[in-house]
Amino acid sequence: MTLTDIIPNLYVENNEFDCKSILNRDDSLSWLKTVAGFANSNGGAIYLGVEDKTFKLIGYDQKKLDSEKLYFYNEISNHMAICPSYETAVIPYEINGSVRFIIKITIHKALKKPLVVKYSGMPMIFVRRDGFTNAASEEEIRMMVLASDHPAFDSSLTDVDFDIGDFTKYASFYKARTNRDLPIKELESIGFFVDGKLTNGALFFRDNYNGGKTTVVCSMYRGSTRGDDAIITSNSFDGNLIDAYAFITEFVTVRMNKGFIKLEDRRVDVDAYPGRALFEAIINALTHRDYLLSGTQINVDMFSNRLVISSPGSLFESNESLAPTYDLSSFASRRRNELISKVFVLAKAMEAKGTGFEKIMEDYSPYDKRHQPFIYSKNNTFHIVLPDLTNDDGVNIDDDSVATLEKINNPTRFDISVLSFCYGVERSIKEIVDHLAISNSTFFRKNIIDNLVSQGFLFEQRQGNKKSYLTNREKVYIR
Repeated sequence: MTLTDIIPNLYVENNEFDCKSILNRDDSLSWLKTVAGFANSNGGAIYLGVEDKTFKLIGYDQKKLDSEKLYFYNEISNHMAICPSYETAVIPYEINGSVRFIIKITIHKALKKPLVVKYSGMPMIFVRRDGFTNAASEEEIRMMVLASDHPAFDSSLTDVDFDIGDFTKYASFYKARTNRDLPIKELESIGFFVDGKLTNGALFFRDNYNGGKTTVVCSMYRGSTRGDDAIITSNSFDGNLIDAYAFITEFVTVRMNKGFIKLEDRRVDVDAYPGRALFEAIINALTHRDYLLSGTQINVDMFSNRLVISSPGSLFESNESLAPTYDLSSFASRRRNELISKVFVLAKAMEAKGTGFEKIMEDYSPYDKRHQPFIYSKNNTFHIVLPDLTNDDGVNIDDDSVATLEKINNPTRFDISVLSFCYGVERSIKEIVDHLAISNSTFFRKNIIDNLVSQGFLFEQRQGNKKSYLTNREKVYIR
């Protein structure tokens, strides 16, 4: 019997829960760090009495149940000066005529971070990343402290005096989009300045800003990868956000292809990247960027088949990676920089309700699967990918382009080739074996295809007697 037998709707790939068959008495740090990691991130749940990885129920009798709950409470109290907020639930189940119990401990996200574990006299801070508990980096600790004890970075006050004459470029940007002169009262109402002093976010809009936090590097490559293809050109920029927007826009529009595509009933002239989608992607990068990460830059990379805009900072208030997501409307976007966002909203460059991703999808909606935009987050960087509409192949996924978020059990040399070939396009067995130039054997279907399906790396689609396979984008991502 497994955990899903008694909790049927549990999503076992969820990174926000962990399982322990028993609390380790010899090394309580092994599970204390999980508790702290959940509290310092987005919260989560720990199931006690459940075997890790297999989710097999071990369970407890009533006496052991009480002992585990007491031990958990005592260790948390002994090793954490500030205890996380948590709830305990006992879940009974019946096996072989006997009632046994597992314990679900729900750890809530801490309001004041970081929570510290003190073990063997040493204080330690942990966070959750990609389903694993890790020691927090110096940058993560600093961000937790800032988020807990201070207003958002872009809303923090500086000692620089507000002077409307310092914002002529933003004023021109505002007038071009609203056909109005920039009203000082509206700037004050959104917190652009307080008692005559500018906020950090407002500094980024000053005509002469040179603080080194707005670096952008735009590059164009001859082929479809960074590593193997010669770079054609690369330009960098430092300055205010209005000039940053103009710099990126000019770099891309001057160099992007123009052509046509064939639809079912007509031929349509197109730019490589639809104008509205490009605009929304650039604005998103400027507003989503984590300006606390020093020494970083927005990268704008033009390849033969796509544009990739990469912004420093993972998902806001999350250390998790996000696998490539094509349904952008399903992505719950949260503003990291509220003041910077409000400044762009004021100029009608963003909508207050945040529909930028939907607009990107609308621009690409007439086109096929290989020409659909997607987003992903990895290595503390957020990426938006816009396929080149003039490239017939769209975003082709090859073996060097994909990687798995989890280890494949019983791996074979064909696994990555299958996953890359089925990424974004349903494939039949015949198409797969033809692509691999091998025979359609029982061994191949059982030990490669069925193995990937059973572990969730491939989805099996059925239509009558026909089967097709599609790579699971929640477990396989584009590098």
